[in-house]
Amino acid sequence: MILAGDIGGTNTRLALFDDELLKKHEQMFVNQGREGQGEQGGLTEIVREFLGAAKDAGVAGKVERATFGVAGPVKEGRASMTNLPWKLDERELARELKIAKVALINDLVAHGEGIELLRPEQLITIQAGEVVHGNRAVIAAGTGLGEGGIFWDSAQGGGGRGRYRAFASEGGHSDFAPRDDRQIALLRFLREKYPNASWERVLSGPGLRNIYEFLVRPDQLGPSAALVEGEITPSKISEAGMKGTNAACVEALELFVAFYGAEAANLALKVMATGGVYLGGGIAPNIVAKLNSATFIDAFLATGPQNIREILRKIPIHLVNFELNGLYGAANFAAHL
Repeated sequence: MILAGDIGGTNTRLALFDDELLKKHEQMFVNQGREGQGEQGGLTEIVREFLGAAKDAGVAGKVERATFGVAGPVKEGRASMTNLPWKLDERELARELKIAKVALINDLVAHGEGIELLRPEQLITIQAGEVVHGNRAVIAAGTGLGEGGIFWDSAQGGGGRGRYRAFASEGGHSDFAPRDDRQIALLRFLREKYPNASWERVLSGPGLRNIYEFLVRPDQLGPSAALVEGEITPSKISEAGMKGTNAACVEALELFVAFYGAEAANLALKVMATGGVYLGGGIAPNIVAKLNSATFIDAFLATGPQNIREILRKIPIHLVNFELNGLYGAANFAAHL
């Protein structure tokens, strides 16, 4: 039996699979949307609680392999999470959980590994492009900004058929690149708040709030454009932006979507993702209409000279509309341990 985990800065999702159910793309047992987990015990405690619940639910079988996709860099089997004060070690987890094979992978590696398991209805096409057998890229805005790549490994896969494999990147922390005078002013605003102005500062939940706070400054739309009730959260900004009920939120979401397109193009060119770009994360499914618009595509296609733009025009772009993709990707990775 396979244990898979998708460990983010906000919650933990865990699932149990057997090989046959994984091939059928059916969920065997899933649980554990654990909010506020930074205040809870460590991952070992959460997994033990989950496995106990699985046993109580009548799910039988010994867990032989486990993979956890974590929101942070992984090196030599150790991970420090970017938005959560946890330090994880796959050897310690194997010992504490009594599981023979345990792997820690970056969460975008998990999402990349899940791409091959997606059904057509779990993808929303933003740009059809040209379908070719080439590298792929994954970019996911959520609590932070995740980025990763996917390449074809002819030595992997059953029967020597080969398969796509994902690799990690921390590109979300690379420097934000403004394109016009207003974005340069936003860069100056970010530099007042942070020691560095990365893409994650504008392309994540907190990043959307940063854009909004910039726009309600006196030298931009002004305080009169601000939301007037309660705590200003990314979800409130995106909701008002989608409904068109607040000018600052509408403008913030427009800039956010343009940044999504621009950085998706940057990532596509860096890994030469002629096989497609996949938009993941928790924000994208809630703003589909904005991502499926000229704002995103124009920003995506505005990178590089004309010959480079022609390459970008041929790249398929899909939005992953399946919240458990990271879980299935972690299970897929574990299946090949």
